[in-house]
Amino acid sequence: MKLLYVFCIIFLVAVVYLIWQYFELKKFRVTEYEISSKKIKENITLAIIADLHGFHYGKNNQKLIKKIKGRQPDMILIPGDMIVSKYTETYEKALEVLSQLTEICPVYYSFGNHESRVAQPDMKGSSAFFEYMKAAAALGVRFLRNENLYFETKNISLAGLEMDMSYYEKGRSVPMEQAYIKSVLGEANKDAFQILLAHNPMYSPQYAAWGADLAFCGHNHGGLIDIPGIGSVISPQFTWFPEYNAGEYAIGKSRIIVSRGLGTHTFHIRICNRAELVVARLSTEKP
Repeated sequence: MKLLYVFCIIFLVAVVYLIWQYFELKKFRVTEYEISSKKIKENITLAIIADLHGFHYGKNNQKLIKKIKGRQPDMILIPGDMIVSKYTETYEKALEVLSQLTEICPVYYSFGNHESRVAQPDMKGSSAFFEYMKAAAALGVRFLRNENLYFETKNISLAGLEMDMSYYEKGRSVPMEQAYIKSVLGEANKDAFQILLAHNPMYSPQYAAWGADLAFCGHNHGGLIDIPGIGSVISPQFTWFPEYNAGEYAIGKSRIIVSRGLGTHTFHIRICNRAELVVARLSTEKP
């Protein structure tokens, strides 16, 4: 009888957990940041969508779209992984979201590992991905593949870093030479407020050293499980307790903001780690 009682308790706990996770994965929060700099000439509001992975919040993602519209962004920035590379059905879901986002304001999209992986011509699904890119561009989405744009009226530069797939290797941290970012992206615009979209937060010190005043990252999904007082447990590259897991980090004069992401893939788990939409309000620093 005792064994049966223990089994029933375990079963009940498992059922409660599964039900809780089912509903938890249907929720997200909005995390807002205020950032000021003397370099910025005009105030600007940014909405950052990281790691959506084909997820949806409500029919046609209306819950997500409503929250974004409510913040009245001037730009929507995507630091990668709108899709799951091996599931081409997520491409259509991403396009559905992008079609609504481009009606709100300009959308700038840099690659994450899922985009970079399937953008290789010899990869299965690459033809579907290139069609996805073509359709997204037709909607008005601007892809930033190692490109740095300058917005003169605001004195803001926006760069998108697409790094080599070797920097996403599973199970270990691959060192990045400091000269690497400059070799693929060129010099940072030191006279402007330099924003960098860089999917993998592991290399945050290199982003700061390159010259990013502000970088937006994703990739870690908040570490799946976030233990209060300890932090995130594991990254998608299977490295334990990632240093740059979620939230805001100051490295010298640079600020790195790491999103917990909006979706998941493979391991659909979020414990003490609610999905999030990031909103950043940039303003001119008062004398």
